[in-house]
Amino acid sequence: MSHIHVCLVSAQPIPNLTTSLQFRPERVVLLTTREMKERAGMLGDVLRKRGIAVDYETIGAYDIDNVTEVCERVIRNCGDCKITLNITGGTKIGTLGSFRSFYTAGKPIYYVDTKNHRIMKVFPEKDQDEQSIDVSIPVRDYLSAYGFRVESSPGDDGHIFRRKELTAFLAGAPDIVKELNYKLHEYGEESPVPVRIKIGRNDRLLKLLGRLDGVSAGSRMVKINDPGALRYLKGCWLEEYVYMTAKALKVDEVLLNVTGRWITSARYKPKNEFDVLISKGTRLFLISCKTANPNRREGGDEGIGREFLYELDSLADNALGLFGKRMLASSRRIEDPYVRERARVLNIDVVDGKNIITLKENLRQWLQE
Repeated sequence: MSHIHVCLVSAQPIPNLTTSLQFRPERVVLLTTREMKERAGMLGDVLRKRGIAVDYETIGAYDIDNVTEVCERVIRNCGDCKITLNITGGTKIGTLGSFRSFYTAGKPIYYVDTKNHRIMKVFPEKDQDEQSIDVSIPVRDYLSAYGFRVESSPGDDGHIFRRKELTAFLAGAPDIVKELNYKLHEYGEESPVPVRIKIGRNDRLLKLLGRLDGVSAGSRMVKINDPGALRYLKGCWLEEYVYMTAKALKVDEVLLNVTGRWITSARYKPKNEFDVLISKGTRLFLISCKTANPNRREGGDEGIGREFLYELDSLADNALGLFGKRMLASSRRIEDPYVRERARVLNIDVVDGKNIITLKENLRQWLQE
């Protein structure tokens, strides 16, 4: 018997993706208002990519009779096939109208409790039960459902693990990182190489730098011959540290330096980059990595760490929705109490300063919460 699954489209596509991927129906019918048509198209593209046929039905956002009429037609056209409804999402009128139609027809109705990782069958009453979510949404599909198309993400991470000893050393040496930042802050992405800097005497650091591709180190003089090595020493080492730490945990996928553009009807497609993205089940975790001094003030009462938070909060709202989590990893301790309080208000977890070296335990707990 073929299975048709009906979903209410909203700004939060993950609950609809969850039941669609877990139930694996032959066809999904997306009930969408005119305001949500673009969102419905994004969700439909992801479902078709996963081998599920998709139909769209337009409903009135605040017209319960119209919603009921559309749902009754969908149920009637289904004939003898199995048909189910996911009522997670949509307007209240959409939820009430679709529930009423499926309830009257005696058809199964489901609700997704993403926070507690379960799908609940709410009707018929005699069959009420719940099941654990057993779905993994890849990073690219998750972002696509929110309107972001990935264009690039480094595939070969061999070079990252080849310099992991230096990366781990930097993670536990905030004073050295502070010195490197100071010596390299004037050099940008397009700065010509070689770049020469003089650093404090540290035999361990000089030995590790001497092994780094594109770098030669003397008694105190460091010569950086490669743009990639310059980017790494300017701060990309922290992204690599977070990436390697996350890869060592039980997660589904970890991507580093994900770049792409937002899918919009406008000619200009805004571009963004994500430092580290982790997928686990139906949730996406975003970590922004910063090595600059978050306590430096540029006017006002708060350090520039607030800008780190605003940037992360805005990006996460657009790309993660209600069900993702965000973290700021700062190699420098955030001393400013205003910034720490703002992080709490924005629901952004912070790992900073000396706590970076214990990131693995912080991440393990964070991913399970």
